[in-house]
Amino acid sequence: MPIHGDERCVIPAQLNFPDSYFEDEVKAGFFVSAKMKSYWAMQLEVLNEIDRICRKYKIKYMLDGGTLLGAVRHKGFIPWDDDIDIGMPREDYDRFCEIAASELDDRFTLQNYRTEPNCGFVFGKIRRKNTIYSEKYSAHLNMSQGVWIDLFPYDVLPDEENDQKKLYEKIEFWKNLYIVRCGYKFPENGGGSRKVLYRIAKIVSIFFSKSYLINKIDGLRRQFDEGNGCDVIPYGGAHSFEQERLKRTTVEDYIPIEFEGRTCNILVDYDTYLTDFYGDYMKLPPENERGGFHNMLEFRVLDGE
Repeated sequence: MPIHGDERCVIPAQLNFPDSYFEDEVKAGFFVSAKMKSYWAMQLEVLNEIDRICRKYKIKYMLDGGTLLGAVRHKGFIPWDDDIDIGMPREDYDRFCEIAASELDDRFTLQNYRTEPNCGFVFGKIRRKNTIYSEKYSAHLNMSQGVWIDLFPYDVLPDEENDQKKLYEKIEFWKNLYIVRCGYKFPENGGGSRKVLYRIAKIVSIFFSKSYLINKIDGLRRQFDEGNGCDVIPYGGAHSFEQERLKRTTVEDYIPIEFEGRTCNILVDYDTYLTDFYGDYMKLPPENERGGFHNMLEFRVLDGE
């Protein structure tokens, strides 16, 4: 994967970094290449733009998942992580998407299943134009492939836990059909049973258009957003239903925290969130578990940047 090569580092012109930021470094016992730091810098450029819009229009957002853990434990990226995740209450996510359509700087683009129906995501991304950071199973797709930050809307769940799980499973079913319908390749590390399911899904998905699948998912996930449900969830996350589900009030109150030299928002009750996800989250994982990179194929900056 080119990101670990000896290619030139690329420093976003709009950001100021000390020269030492782009040197190879061992952080928490993990080697971080100068090339990876170049990718981090591109993401921070995207993060600054998201933060600018959210502050200007008073849109709630928070660092999410491993990004939240990185902020608390490392004051920035987890050394073996390669992306930034952001969460938003559904109402704020919708406002952000509406405003971003005209407010985003020309260097960036908003990607979701409405702006790019072929993307296969049930969440949003802000992509950096004139860059490539492609994944092995989707690099061939006709969609924006630039450096990204994930935006996860938190949708309201029904009151009863059984109903919550049923809804989650329905959306997972339609989400997987949508991903396959968009043409995603089978993951290289997938097991035999998953391969069988993938082949079945490829056949079934033929009978549904992408627009049908998008509308089906969107209708299911939004049906309780106007209600008084106490729990919320970000569909499309990498963890289990039990881990992803949060109390609605949890995602409405934030505190500031440092992340790579800038101030961002995290949950007030971040300790409960991180404990539920990671247990003793301030303790580094074993060395053989230090790796969270996506199945990346290529990172490069196009000519003119």
